Amino acid sequence: MRVQVYGSLSDWLQVLSGVPQGSVLGPLLFLLYVNDLPDWIKAEIKMFADDTKLWTIICNKDDSSTLQTDLNNFKKWSDKWLLLFNPEKCKIMHIGHKQNTEYYVLHRAR
Repeated sequence: MRVQVYGSLSDWLQVLSGVPQGSVLGPLLFLLYVNDLPDWIKAEIKMFADDTKLWTIICNKDDSSTLQTDLNNFKKWSDKWLLLFNPEKCKIMHIGHKQNTEYYVLHRAR
């Protein structure tokens, strides 16, 4: 890959993953790139641009385990496609249930 600005070309650079930033096709390519994420998840999922939300109703421990499995699968998907997400920006919201649950995302050692 290389870029052109006002007729000047950069040197070629090998791109191993991701989608080129600032291109006309970038948003479409990104959508194609993340299109298979819902196939990895059992919970409800909504995606908009680079924002993804997972949710489910938690009635018992099995529901909590299923959601944790989805979080694990989300991490596996991100590792497979080399599309890292920022766990610091991830939030958990509990609305009206009394299950004592803690969810986590495993970090890959660098």
